[in-house]
Amino acid sequence: MARTETFRSYKHRLDTALDNRFLRRAMDNFAVAYRTSRQNAFAGMDVDALVQQVADTKAGAIRNNAALLKQFTEKALAHGIHVHVADTAEDANRIIEEIARKTGSRKIVKSKSMTAEEIHLNRWLETSGLEVTETDLGEWIVQLRKEGPSHMVMPAIHLSRFQVADLFTNITGTDQDPEIKRLVKVARKALREKFVEADMGITGANYAVADTGTLGIVTNEGNARLVTTLPKVHVALVGIDKLVPTLADALTINRILPKNATGQAITSYITWITGPSECTTVPPGKREMHIVFLDNGRSKIAADSEFSQVLQCVRCGACANVCPVYRMVGGHQMGHIYIGAIGLITTYFFHGLENAKNLVKNCTNCGACKAVCAGGIDLPHLIKQVHARIQDETGHPLQSLMLAKVLKNRKLFHRLLRTAYLAQQPVMDRSDQTRPPPGSGSNQPSGPGFLRHLPMIFSSDHNFRRLPAIARIPFRDRFARLNQPVDNPRFTIALFSGCVQDFVYPEHLEAA
Repeated sequence: MARTETFRSYKHRLDTALDNRFLRRAMDNFAVAYRTSRQNAFAGMDVDALVQQVADTKAGAIRNNAALLKQFTEKALAHGIHVHVADTAEDANRIIEEIARKTGSRKIVKSKSMTAEEIHLNRWLETSGLEVTETDLGEWIVQLRKEGPSHMVMPAIHLSRFQVADLFTNITGTDQDPEIKRLVKVARKALREKFVEADMGITGANYAVADTGTLGIVTNEGNARLVTTLPKVHVALVGIDKLVPTLADALTINRILPKNATGQAITSYITWITGPSECTTVPPGKREMHIVFLDNGRSKIAADSEFSQVLQCVRCGACANVCPVYRMVGGHQMGHIYIGAIGLITTYFFHGLENAKNLVKNCTNCGACKAVCAGGIDLPHLIKQVHARIQDETGHPLQSLMLAKVLKNRKLFHRLLRTAYLAQQPVMDRSDQTRPPPGSGSNQPSGPGFLRHLPMIFSSDHNFRRLPAIARIPFRDRFARLNQPVDNPRFTIALFSGCVQDFVYPEHLEAA
């Protein structure tokens, strides 16, 4: 199931996305609208305090995960629910396939579940000869296109209504109007038939409440309730990280989830399920309900003191909503299964190094994701740590190794910077030297100007930026000549001269 991709191939996908004008426009519009909607949704609330409360709740649940799973299982069994625990993605797929076989289920309807995407459940069941239909509108659209979701909450955000109309035209054999309400009617008509024919319904869950054995499902479409009530069998696939001690804890998280995800005060539907629903057409008088708890590396993450906070994620997708890279290229280029900053991290743990190694290079370390994370996760730091782990496993690039050795040897580093002053002469733009500081009384430029471009092999990757040139005389060589008369000195001041000020802007330090 793993997808291996060279960096050259991945870069080509990035370039293609950057050339997609509709995608760029759609991402821009969404990014701007989201910030306003989120701000309005949280108006009058102490967001930082709420985030801390959610983080504490999730962190506590992670520490006590085994006990919560045991408690939930006992309560669920008492309600007539079958509980399974899957250590791996393959285990979960086999369990769900076996449930379908034993119950004679051939046709399956699903509501949106990122956990099902994580284990490639649809592919597994379809390979086994079962018919699987996504019933969330966005998920159904991307399923018909044979692609994955481009956002954890809005799976088809990358598509225009015209693309959807063309898709529905091909599926139905009838020309479809690109007007959105008409397209929704087409989908509703097709999906209603699937609901009526379905033998099994599969859902995820946002919360698994341990002290009552209750599942909580948060949606904006009514399909999840149909999936859980119409078929004779309901299977819920739930990550063990969704366990919380009480209903109050789940409601605390739900105070932030819709606001952070889509800027809504609350979602259209919040469904609580405690045991199978009644059904007079089934011999026992009740539907059959199964819950499959998925580990798939979560226990290993929980035991990692540095990365355990990853499991505080509530799957709101806000980290993608504010990410400048996601805004430029969309989710298919900014994630493997899970999208955005959290996806750069979880891909490494859930889907392996090969699928993560190119993605982690996208992070600009701007910190926007950390600022909006509902779970209080230090996402930029963890992305850097994943990148470091990948390089430790695969080997560091030659240029990184060479640079590390140079930086450790300060004399060599400074000598190379002096040499760089001479090497930059052919590519300097002296017509754009910076003006002297006002009031300095100097007619000399305050800086050495800029480079027109970097030389040779470095040029193409940096042709969009202008870098300042290195000064002829660094500050370290100017310092001794500075006249510093002080009468009756009482203190000694240490002036920290960073490399940029020392070798590029020495006049800044002179002014200081």
